[in-house]
Parts: sequence; structure tokens; C-alpha cells
Amino acid sequence: MSRLGFSKSTVYHGDVCLGELDVIPTADKTFQFPNNEIRVHHISHLSERCPPLSVLLTISSLPVRCKLESFSPVKQPLLDLHAACFYELKTAVVLIGDEEVHLVAMPSKLKRFPCFWCCSVPAQLYTSCLGMLNMRCLSIVFDLDETLIVANTMKSFEDRIEVLTGWIGHESDPVRVSGMTSELKRYMEDRALLKQYAENDAVTDNGQTYNAKMEEVPVNAAGNERVQRPVIRLPEKNVVLTRINPEIRDTSVLVRLRPAWEDLRSYLIAKGRKRFEVFVCTMAERDYALEMWRLLDPGSHLIAPKQLLTRVVCVKSGARKSLLNVFQDRNCHSRMAMVIDDRLKVWEDKDQPRVHVVPAFTPYYAPQAETANAVPVLCVARNVACNVRGGFFKEFDENHIRRVSEFFHEDEVLNLPSAPDVCNYLMSEDASFVPNGNSNAPMAEGINGPEVAPRLNQQDTRNADQKSERSQPLLPATGIYGPPSFRSMTPSEKPSLLGPIQGPEILNKQRAGYYPLSHGTASSFSAGFQPPVSEPKNDEVFHGYGLQKKTLQQAGQPSDIGVSHSQSFLNNKRGPADSGNSNLSQPSLSIGVLQEIGQRCGSKVEYRSILSSNRDWQFSYEVLFTGEKIGFGMGKTRKDAQQQAAENALRSLADKYVASIVSRSQTINENLDSQTSETENGFLWESDSDEEVVKDAESRPTSGSTGQLVQNRVDSLRFQESVENSSNSSSARQQSTKRNRVM
Repeated sequence: MSRLGFSKSTVYHGDVCLGELDVIPTADKTFQFPNNEIRVHHISHLSERCPPLSVLLTISSLPVRCKLESFSPVKQPLLDLHAACFYELKTAVVLIGDEEVHLVAMPSKLKRFPCFWCCSVPAQLYTSCLGMLNMRCLSIVFDLDETLIVANTMKSFEDRIEVLTGWIGHESDPVRVSGMTSELKRYMEDRALLKQYAENDAVTDNGQTYNAKMEEVPVNAAGNERVQRPVIRLPEKNVVLTRINPEIRDTSVLVRLRPAWEDLRSYLIAKGRKRFEVFVCTMAERDYALEMWRLLDPGSHLIAPKQLLTRVVCVKSGARKSLLNVFQDRNCHSRMAMVIDDRLKVWEDKDQPRVHVVPAFTPYYAPQAETANAVPVLCVARNVACNVRGGFFKEFDENHIRRVSEFFHEDEVLNLPSAPDVCNYLMSEDASFVPNGNSNAPMAEGINGPEVAPRLNQQDTRNADQKSERSQPLLPATGIYGPPSFRSMTPSEKPSLLGPIQGPEILNKQRAGYYPLSHGTASSFSAGFQPPVSEPKNDEVFHGYGLQKKTLQQAGQPSDIGVSHSQSFLNNKRGPADSGNSNLSQPSLSIGVLQEIGQRCGSKVEYRSILSSNRDWQFSYEVLFTGEKIGFGMGKTRKDAQQQAAENALRSLADKYVASIVSRSQTINENLDSQTSETENGFLWESDSDEEVVKDAESRPTSGSTGQLVQNRVDSLRFQESVENSSNSSSARQQSTKRNRVM
């Protein structure tokens, strides 16, 4: 014990004694070196541009464990150690268990040398993060299924085609039938391609024949065992056909790559310099995951072949994804990492602020969702990653390094600045991106998850699989005829890539009663459907192929109906569980309503930036509906300008809507006076079906104008609701007519 009450520890470098230093505790009063010996194991690598303390504060959970100095004369070796570390931006590393304690040479106001600050981090983490920070590089973690790719086998194609065929056969709404028929056609076209590939190792597309090329793939980390896989690439379609097990044709897979993946991939490795270290975290089986990533990164530019087994992380079913598991080799710290995934709640709570959520990739249900916006989904993700990297290193270079460099050995460690964190800069782009319905896809579009392994690695057991799948139907991920579940899905409930699809016979029973689909846990899947105990309430919304049905408690203006209806629709897209993601900005109500109208009409809603003539309002946008300008707005931000443009566009459409309703309402009132008592409430068309209303609307002459298009497609769907909303006043009128006739 020293004369000031501080413990003394002897410093060794290897077996050489360098002298003694006093250990001064800081916030952690319990820390001490084993046996009062400070044994330097090695000297860290030279830092090219980052002071060691700035790196350690970024990756350490505890800032400074203790200080080292001497109140008595010291030997020259200790002074040499301090000088070498200080001027060469190195640290002396002491190993204590599974941790590294880094001795950081500090400047001193009192010229009391040598003096060190001690910071502890997990072993090897400092070396990995030092190289990344010197190269201005962060980490990015990708999910695979429904984020970057959608893959299907012949079995999964057949399951989905069977389900859609059953739905179409029992659906009377022509708009829904049209949407499902288009989806069915896309499935059948891809199934035909996959069948050609599985049987002949060749496909014919648009009159051109493509033969499979054998690609050599390593099957172990050493790379001394390799297999030959037949692969066909159709880049113009973003389609790749491959075979997971080359000896079993039933493991043939058709993979659809998400558009703009090449743009994102090129950004990550532009000019031969890595901007991000890339990792993959998926719930799929390992062989499948490795092959899918190989198709995404055929040149191994993002992940080197020797790194594949450690950087492609497969999570077990029922577990949650965690950055701690992704970086289990301590090759990065979570503060320096961001995630690209289509779902938020599969990640640990502490990691969710670092997740950029993208809309699920649904090339069969909503292929237009990828092209409905000026910026593709993965280009948005690229821009978000660019902003994160720029914000992180701007803070690190201009503030963090400068402030850390101003500290002296005698300063209080409690005043150290907070380190930059990726989650502070992870913000979605402007609200101009509005999901075009793909988040409400009725069923999983590809194979994924824990069932990939047994479905891809076994011999042909199709008959047995079909029998077992019929006995245990799997419910779709979101409601077809009912509202989506408001409960967050557990990881094990994400629709499996090769998972069994709910049989048409079950869905038909549900359709007859118009029951919403169940969203229970895995155990509830085998229990079958449980009809709702009570009747749907007045504010219940039914979701389907671009259509919803909602009963209103009281009558309102046409524009009010549209706003309240669409607000419920947008709020229920992902449910409250996923809406809490702070970096996934929700679109404004007006933008969402207008987008829904465009979706219903099968028309494209575009926001086009124009030159602003007002200095106070820097941004100006006009709204185009099927190429026709229907609204204009200005604002101080892009979001404000787009929102105002959407509001003005809705007013324009509402004026045309009201004008058409008024003319039709006059005809309705005249018919009410002459109706008999066929119905109790006095409405003759109460007995008419929805098909007759739609048929009547479609029989009216159409024109190319926007107002007429909205009238024919949107008004006809809400016409009956508008009539029912006026039932109170009309019923009294009808009863008066009856009394007059009796008298």
C-alpha cells in the first residue's frame, strides 16, 4: 500500500519487470489487478488516425476502470513504455480472463509521468473495431427471406396455387377475383420455369433457351470439399434457379432477387473500398442460407469465402435475433452496426433501435410495390445506410475525437463525452415512400424459416408431406377476410419458406361465415378455426385484395368516409407491435388515403418535385394521378409539401365525388317515393347483392378523365354504404308514405 492509500502494482512486460505504479480507483471501486501484478501481454496495433481512448470509449460499456501513476521516482522502462504508447497511438494490453485491459498513455498537466488510464473490453474487440474506425467502416446485417429474396420450390408453388384457386372459386367480388387471378398467373409462370429447370436443367423464356451452368461451391470452411450446382441466371427478370442438393432434383429452387439489390451491393463496396462489413442473420437452414447469399454475392466481394461460416448466422426457431450472436466472434460492437430487415420484433429489444425496417418483398402479391415509388425500397435502404455512416463519422471525427483529445490524466472520467451510436442516426427517408399494400399480403410468398432443412435435404416425400400438411394447416400471416392480428408475431410464427399453406376447404368454410383468420400461437394452428364469439362491431374493418368493408355508425360527408376508412386501414397495416419502430416513419394520413385510392383504382400516384417560386417555402410538389395533375403543395420540408399536395388532391377528388353522388342521390330519392313495402326499411336494393351494385357501376360509360375513373371504381364500392347511412331519415319518409296509402 502506498503512502496515499492507493495500492501499488508491479508492471511486467512478459517476464521483464518495468517498475511499480499506484492504482487509483475511479467509478469502479472494486477493480484490481490479479495479485497486484500488471502483466502486459502485448502492445496493440498502430492506430492510423484514431486516438486509442476514442476507440475504447466507443466500444466499452465501462469508460475507465482505474488510473495508473507513480508518486515516487520510476524506472526508465516505464517512461519508455508510456512514450511509445503516447506518440505511436498504441496501448499496452493486459489479459484478465476473457477481457483485455488497455493501458492508455495520457498527457499530464503536472508532468507526472508515466500515467495511464485503464479501459477494459472483450478480447479481440479492440483490434477489430480499430481497423473499422480507421477505415471509416461500419457493419450492416441483412435478413434474407422477404427482405432480399423470395424463393420457392415446386411444392411451395403447388401449395400456393392450390390455395389461390380455392379462394378464386368462392369469391364473388370481381375486383378481388382480378387481383387473385393476377397473383395466380405469376405463381404459375414461375412454377413452369422451375419445372423446366428441375426436369431438363434448362428453361425457355420468351423464345430463348437458357442452359444451366455448373458452379463450384465449397461445402466446408477449409474449402477442400466442393460440389457442382447447376445454376441458371435470368438477370432481366431478377430470377435465379439453383439446386440446394445437386443430386436431388426436388431441391430445385426458383429465387427472385429484390430489385435494386445491385445498387445497394455496389454502394457497399464502391471503388474497392468497403463502407460496411456485411453480415447475414436469418432463421433459415444453413445450407439454404449459404446458397441464397452466394446468389446475392456471387463474387464474394461482400463476405470473403473464409468468413462465410462466421458471418452467415442462422437463428434457431423460436429464438430472437441478437447482434450479440451475430458478433459472437467479437468482430464488431453493436454501437457500430445497423440492420436491414422486414420485421422488427424478431430482434432483441435492445437491438431494435438499430433496425431499418423495409416493406416485405412480395413479388407475387404486389409486384407494383417495388416500382410504385420513384426510389426503390433497397435504394431507400442504401440512402439510409449512407446517412447513418455519414452522421456517425461526422460526429466521431469532428466532436468525439476532438473532445477526447482535450482530456488530461488529472481530469474527472465522469466528464468524458458519450460515444456516437448508430441508432442516433438511423432515420428513415422522407414520407414520400408509402407501402403500396405489400405489407398486407395474405400469405408468405416463399420458403423460409426452420422448415427449410427437412424440406430441402430429404428424398422425395411429397405424398407424405401433403398428407401431413392437410392434417395440420398453417394459417396465412395476415388476414384475408379479417383484420390483421394486433399481436406481434413471435419468430417461430413467421410463415415458413416451405411451410404448409392452409387448405382451400378450411378457408371456404371460413369464407361462408366471413370469419377473420385466427392468429394464435403455433399450438393454436393445430386446433383449427375458432369462430368469433360475438358479431363484428360497427368499427370493424375487413381487409382483402385492395378492398375493405366498414360499417359506419352515422352518416358523413363522402370525404369523411374516405379519411376515417383509410386511417383505420393504415393504422392496421403492421399493427401496434411494429408501429413503435422509431426509425420507420408513418406516412401522413392524406398521403395514405390518396395512395389507397390509387391502389383500389389500379392507378399510380406520383409526387413530382417542381421548382418553387417562394423563398419561404423551399419545396414544391405536384400530385399526378394516372398522369393527370390533381394537386399541388408547398412547404418548408419535402414531407410538408407532399402532405399539402395530397390534401389538395383529395379535395379535388372529393369535389368530383360529391358532384356525382348528388346527381345519383336525386334519382334515389325519387325512387323511394314510388317503392312498395318489399323491405322493412324502405330500400328496394337491400335485397340486391354486392355484385349487382358493382355490375351497375361498371355498366356506366367511362372516360379517360381522373374524376370519372374514381367515380366508376371507388364510388361504386362505397355507394351502398352511403345509401345505408341515410337510412334513418329515409325510413321515416317511407313510413309516412305507407300511412298515406292506408288512409
